[in-house]
Amino acid sequence: MASAFLPRLSSTTLVSAVSFRQFTQKFLPTLSIAIPGVSLNLPTIDDIWESVLRAVPKNKVSHSKKRSRQMAGKALKDVNSLCKCPGCGQPKRTHRLCQTCLEGKILHMLARL
Repeated sequence: MASAFLPRLSSTTLVSAVSFRQFTQKFLPTLSIAIPGVSLNLPTIDDIWESVLRAVPKNKVSHSKKRSRQMAGKALKDVNSLCKCPGCGQPKRTHRLCQTCLEGKILHMLARL
């Protein structure tokens, strides 16, 4: 019953965690500096490895938070290259076709058919 509340880990993950723990215990002893009167215990690789295994998100990230994070810093740039169309006088982007004139010509061509 208690296994239902524990996260499921694959057997390869468990084997690698156990073998890593055995490796660190054999070859990398605990780091403690012996200075008279001062005791300083530094975290071992085993302690750090345990915290890495537990570094998982607590809750699912909502769609809106995920999208706002992905879209952050990607705002549209302001359009500075505008000019007046010589045909109709409407503002248009430089070196582009005027949409007003283009729609008018398309409607004129369709009316002729």
